[in-house]
Amino acid sequence: MRSQLLLPTLGLLWALGACTSSSNLLVGDRTTALVTDTSQTCDLGSPPLEPMAAPNNTPVFEQFNFRSEAIEIDADTVTFKTPYYDFTLCKGDRTWSIASPMMSVRAENSAPEVDVNYEQGLAKIANLDYSTIDVDGEIYKYRVRLQTNWLNEQLVPFGEPPFDPQLDSERSGRDATTRDATNREAAEEAVYFELRLPDGRLLSERLYTITDLQTAQLGASLGNPEIAGAVAIEDQIWFATTASQGEGESGFASLIHYDLDTSELAVQQPDEMQGNQITAIAATANNNDLTLWLGTKISGEGNPRLPADGLVAYQLGTQTLTSYSVENSPLISAIPYQVAVEDDDLWVATGEGVCQVEWETADSDQSWNCWRFAATAELPPASVDLYSSFLSTEPVTTLTQESVEVLWASENAGESGESIAMRYEVAYEPGFKIQIPQGGYRLTNQVVRKTTKGNSVFWPGHAWHWQGDRFTRSLDEVAVNAFGGGPRGLVASSERSDLSRGFSVDNNAIRGDFDLLEITSDSTQVHYYSGWIESNDLLVYPTVLPARSLTKPKPNPLTRMAVDLPDSSGP
Repeated sequence: MRSQLLLPTLGLLWALGACTSSSNLLVGDRTTALVTDTSQTCDLGSPPLEPMAAPNNTPVFEQFNFRSEAIEIDADTVTFKTPYYDFTLCKGDRTWSIASPMMSVRAENSAPEVDVNYEQGLAKIANLDYSTIDVDGEIYKYRVRLQTNWLNEQLVPFGEPPFDPQLDSERSGRDATTRDATNREAAEEAVYFELRLPDGRLLSERLYTITDLQTAQLGASLGNPEIAGAVAIEDQIWFATTASQGEGESGFASLIHYDLDTSELAVQQPDEMQGNQITAIAATANNNDLTLWLGTKISGEGNPRLPADGLVAYQLGTQTLTSYSVENSPLISAIPYQVAVEDDDLWVATGEGVCQVEWETADSDQSWNCWRFAATAELPPASVDLYSSFLSTEPVTTLTQESVEVLWASENAGESGESIAMRYEVAYEPGFKIQIPQGGYRLTNQVVRKTTKGNSVFWPGHAWHWQGDRFTRSLDEVAVNAFGGGPRGLVASSERSDLSRGFSVDNNAIRGDFDLLEITSDSTQVHYYSGWIESNDLLVYPTVLPARSLTKPKPNPLTRMAVDLPDSSGP
């Protein structure tokens, strides 16, 4: 029965493969030329596909976790490995295959238990394992580490040695004067980068101190530093480091350069990137003109993944940065989690799909081919009730079609925290009109505007972006809001549910597209194109869809309507 359900659910996926065997693929109202080789097929097979589901002890929307953890490239295919599914593209005929290798692990439908050990946690922070990179057969080991007095003090009872910069400077071959200076600096909390060379020598470089962080107004305390990635190109190795954010913690986004010829380390911290976290790094070279390609995001308390500057191209020769985001490029979603280079192509994997970019001409939309990872479900033969909001008790219509695109899942928690009911948000035309009891205002405070990534208007739809004909919210633009009652969307009523229905917010739409009809300082009127259905035993499956793109996008209506909104310094 499962295989019978899978075929109609993935019908569009296989149709996409059939369509792309020709030289052109119709995407929205734009015909995009694709480089295809119809004679080159891949034996991708049709492995049994398990339906989407969230493990126990995780939010129900965890099933929409399409964030790539790795990109594997071989001669014929490119595979994007997400926590629960592997999405594989055949380069020749452009067909896709989806496998669910992790479902055996998830068969018990429970999240793995985490054994929290305070001593081990402290030791890991103070003494991180080295990562490695192979350059021409030689192994370089690297890590980034935190030096703080509180960490050293708490390690003493466990018999762990504190961070000793003098010892490290001796290992790196520094002279006594340098060691004395380094030892004096040890009193201040700081973050260090370490590189162990193939011959055993250790190079150590201080990246920043807590004073540097506070002076730059990036945070009040040092977040745990992390290595975002490393890449070797020509006679150089580049490392990208980042740091945790939230509750005042932060750090500098740092790029460390090791010269293979001179054996010297150098650190770059571009001002335009500060406040961002780096998620991934790749590198390209064109006539010795090097470019680093960086994924970016930010974090906040209860929100580990928030959009930042999207994909950033850092041109090292001119030290200029170019940002490719959902606002100004075909990027399929807001946060690139993995990037990889293959000859003339840059592969960018976000939380909702992938893009293949001809990196030398990335500024041209025609150099981008993107696919969206989505979810679809086959509906039962009987009609299905559709509700206009998550907590609505009265259906407004019924769905009679065979299948539907599923956008989100929400669960209503009762007074004691147990689940009362789960509903899926699904795409729905003709949609609904609502009046939201919240208006908008223009941001005048430049600091606040920087934290909102340059947005000049704060309004109920600020988490959506203008797609050229409607406002759209990608998976990466949904804030988890773990300490604030869960993800928020468009809400027509400010009242929470009563005790019999739990404590959830009555969202009209969390991911549905919408048209902006009117906005004032007091209210916003929208026409949104989604609804809610009961989950029951509905089986939802992942699929791959071509990116929708418009030849003639319309002007953003908010630009015109915001002229009459009042000014404000911020929330």
